[in-house]
Amino acid sequence: MILLDGQSLSQKILNDLKKSDLKKLSLHVVLVGDNPSSVKYVSLKENKCREIGINYQLHHLPDTASETEILSLINTLNQDPKVTGYFVQLPLPKNLDKTKILNSINLQKDIDGLNPSSGVIPAVVVGIVKLLENYQIGFIGKNIVIINDTDLIGQPLKKILESKGGIVTICNDQTSNLQLVTQDADILISATGVNNLITADFVKDGAVVVDVANGDVDFTEVSPKCSYITPTFGGIGPMTVACLLYNLVNSHASPTF
Repeated sequence: MILLDGQSLSQKILNDLKKSDLKKLSLHVVLVGDNPSSVKYVSLKENKCREIGINYQLHHLPDTASETEILSLINTLNQDPKVTGYFVQLPLPKNLDKTKILNSINLQKDIDGLNPSSGVIPAVVVGIVKLLENYQIGFIGKNIVIINDTDLIGQPLKKILESKGGIVTICNDQTSNLQLVTQDADILISATGVNNLITADFVKDGAVVVDVANGDVDFTEVSPKCSYITPTFGGIGPMTVACLLYNLVNSHASPTF
């Protein structure tokens, strides 16, 4: 079993980004509310921006902020020429119209594919593909199962992996006999947020297993069966942060894999 070390690869990506001219770049983050995971995540992004020399600014609104207030802030960011890229940290409070808010993001400043019209590949998807390819894991003819059907993870990831020759199946919380589907996967990618959803009996011997949500996979049970597996922490998380900055530096161009 080989660990898919996202921590080391993410640092290499950041070190490579340092070679670019970063002085004119700025990353702005819109955070609504005080979700502990979100607060921690934006803090990690701030640290990495400062590490490589990208200007960073957090716009932290209370969870009582109205949709009008949020849209007004987004409009300001859209119009400000000094803002080279920004994103809205998810999840948003449930009373807000997430689609309306994300669709208002300027296409030229969307660095995480939140506005479906921007064509930007979400950082988490970039991170997953880069990590697998770093370990020379091929996709041609492989049975790949993704447990996530969202527009921010499952759907764009499916498109990329199919373009590389993979045979991709998408699952969600409505999938019947999930275990039967995953047992046939050469590459299993889980991004549900359901703790220990994937146990040993969901995984075939020699499979590649990617835990996107930091806890979907029961690592102790599953790792002995795998050829490659991400650690619960230090896998896709740091890759997502690094690839967000990768997207920013590359001016929204589609990543080359």
